[in-house]
Amino acid sequence: MSDMANGPMLSGVHNIRGLGGHPTGSGERTRDGAYLRGDALRGLDSAGLAALLASGLTTILDLRSHHEVDEAPNPLADHDAVQYRHLPLYDRLATIDAMAQGQPGGFDMGLRYRAGLSGCGPAFAEALDFLAQPHPGTVLFHCTAGKDRTGLIAALLLENAEVGRDAVVADYARTASHGAGLIAVLRARSRARGTDPAHAERVLGSRPETMRATLDWLDREHGGAVGYLAAIGVPEATRAALRTRLLG
Repeated sequence: MSDMANGPMLSGVHNIRGLGGHPTGSGERTRDGAYLRGDALRGLDSAGLAALLASGLTTILDLRSHHEVDEAPNPLADHDAVQYRHLPLYDRLATIDAMAQGQPGGFDMGLRYRAGLSGCGPAFAEALDFLAQPHPGTVLFHCTAGKDRTGLIAALLLENAEVGRDAVVADYARTASHGAGLIAVLRARSRARGTDPAHAERVLGSRPETMRATLDWLDREHGGAVGYLAAIGVPEATRAALRTRLLG
C-alpha cells in the first residue's frame, strides 16, 4: 500500500489515513487522494492544518452527534478552502451505555454496528450520497475516534468497490496500531469516569472479528454491502459514482 494510504502526518491528530492501495476483484487498486478516513480534528495545529490542505483536502463530512460537535467543533468548519458538512450518523441510535444494559450476556461493538446499520439507514444513505458527489480534491469523513461510524462507512465504500474481505477487515483493525495514541487517551478518560475496564476495552477495541462478523451479517441479511446499499435507497448510479471515485 502506498505511503499516502497512511494519510498526511498531522500533529495532534491520531487516526487519519487514506483508502488508497487496496486491490479489488477486478485487478484494480483503490486510488490515493479520493477519501481520507479519520478521527475528529480537535488537536489540529497550524502546521497540521497546512499539511492537511497541502495533501489536497477540499471537503469534510463530520459524522458526529450534535453534542460531540458542540463540545469540540471541527476547526475547519468555517474555513474558506473547505466544504464542511455535518451529518449525525447515529441520531436514531441509543447510547452505548443504554445498549450495554440491554445485553446481560455481554456487550460487543458488533451489536452496535448492526443496530446502526439497521436503524440509521437513511443517514447512511445520505452520507454515501454526499461522498458520491463530484467533489474536487480529497474528501475526509470522520467521527470522534475514526473507528466505528467512520469504520462502517469505510467498509461500505471498500466493499462496494469489490475490495477483498480480508483487506476491508484489516483496514478497520488498523486503528489498533495507527490510532493507538488516541485510543490511549480515550482509555484514560474512560478510567477517570470509573467505567468498567473490561467494558471500556470492548468499546475501544477494533478487533478484526468484530468487522468480519458485521460484514458476514450484511451477507446474510442483504446479500452483502451492495445489497444493503440498495435496500437503504442508494441507487445504482450513486453506487457507481462511489466506485468510480475510489478506483479513478
